[in-house]
Amino acid sequence: MKIKNIEITHPDKLLFPENAITKKEVCEYYARIADFLLPFVKERPLTLRRYPDGIDSDGFYNKHAPDYFPDFIQRLTVPMEEAHMQMVAANTATELVYLAGQNTIEFHMALSKIDDIKKPDQLIFDFDPSDGDFEKVRTSALILKELLDSWDVPSFVKTTGSRGVHVHIPIIRSESFKETKLIAKKIAAKLHAECKNLTTLEQRKNKRGDKVFIDYLRNDYAMTAIVPYSLRAHRKAPIATPIDWVELADKSIGPKTYHIKNIFLRLAKKKDPWENFMQKSIKIQKIDK
Repeated sequence: MKIKNIEITHPDKLLFPENAITKKEVCEYYARIADFLLPFVKERPLTLRRYPDGIDSDGFYNKHAPDYFPDFIQRLTVPMEEAHMQMVAANTATELVYLAGQNTIEFHMALSKIDDIKKPDQLIFDFDPSDGDFEKVRTSALILKELLDSWDVPSFVKTTGSRGVHVHIPIIRSESFKETKLIAKKIAAKLHAECKNLTTLEQRKNKRGDKVFIDYLRNDYAMTAIVPYSLRAHRKAPIATPIDWVELADKSIGPKTYHIKNIFLRLAKKKDPWENFMQKSIKIQKIDK
């Protein structure tokens, strides 16, 4: 799509000042990546991470849909503990680009769709290094891959564009978040038992030492994950990039390898590793080990 159809105020504003990346370039990125990104977010509530003054200033998370957003931005009514929240969705490139024009750099998604919001369609494991050592992340994530393979469970990996990787397992929507989180916890415990020298399940940061935190806690209602192909608010505009497992084993690949300047070179040469993500969905009972 051409972004000239959408009003973008202050297109020359530097959202990534150190790298001279403007709001217009961010909008152009989201217009161009839309066909890859949208299948992962359609009909899902989105949390926007917006940076009105660029990434060198404090941004904010935007869960509520602002009243001033135009009518073509879809609102989803999402039940919360005591009330309902109006959240935005992005089902079209036009919506995606408008939201980028509102200084949204990062898109974070729910793990469920609005038509059955209390039942997730994926599990997620976030490998978060306490000391920034990506080699520990690489090793522990590959051990999880071996574990899941031994159970014949499909898994998908993406670099986060930040410090670690996320591993996703697509599941058939049948169980509640409470039930799937318990299964995720069991998997995390089995993984930790395989590599105690590398990983931790300790929730308190000051108790983790130099180990990789296996974060299964995201498998809960109203929690989010960074969207595949979303930009991240870090220098050079890195991207949360779906990769295949062979690539993760390649030590030249790190959490910020792919960014706004090279992602389309990658996509021109390589098939999207997550193209058949939902077609691989399995019954959660299959991994309730």
